[in-house]
Amino acid sequence: QIKNVFASNYSSITSVSYSSIITNIAASAFYDCSGLTSITIPNGVTSIGEEAFWGCKRLASITIPDGVTSIGNGAFYDCEGLTCVTIPNSVTSIRQSAFEECFDLNSITIPGKITSIGDYAFYLCESMTKATLGDGFKSIGNNAFSKCGKLGNINIPNSVTDIGEYAFYGCSALTKIVIPDGVNAIKAFTFYGCESMREVTLPKSIR
Repeated sequence: QIKNVFASNYSSITSVSYSSIITNIAASAFYDCSGLTSITIPNGVTSIGEEAFWGCKRLASITIPDGVTSIGNGAFYDCEGLTCVTIPNSVTSIRQSAFEECFDLNSITIPGKITSIGDYAFYLCESMTKATLGDGFKSIGNNAFSKCGKLGNINIPNSVTDIGEYAFYGCSALTKIVIPDGVNAIKAFTFYGCESMREVTLPKSIR
């Protein structure tokens, strides 16, 4: 287990590699390591803890190995230079604010085993243009994609039954959305500020 021995005041660390297998990256392990540009998460890791990479502003890309099942609250919060992240099929949950304020993240593919994403999971990912949600997905959290101003392409799978408040607030590039059968309510401000929206398909299940 990697605990928070590197948290804060380690701006001089630029890369991290491992000589032995670990199973868990603990909460705040690399908190505010603002100079970190690369890290290899080894096979064998099954969870990434809360705020593990919070504020690693220069981290540009990361591959999460197959076997990781959970990405904790705020795990990559404020990794503003992160442009690319690979999420494996083994992941079952993306928690609250996991990728909040990853300003340079340009797209995301969420595998089918994930059934929900937490509130604010991709809030203020200003460069994101495309999000792909896997079949089996059920719930989109409050503010999940709020203020993703360049998001012009997202699919909502037929399995989705709940879309949270403000989920797509301020997604000003979004032009079209299809709400699947099974969703029975459009909540407060879900699409507020989607000023380019031209077409919305609502299901019969809406009450």
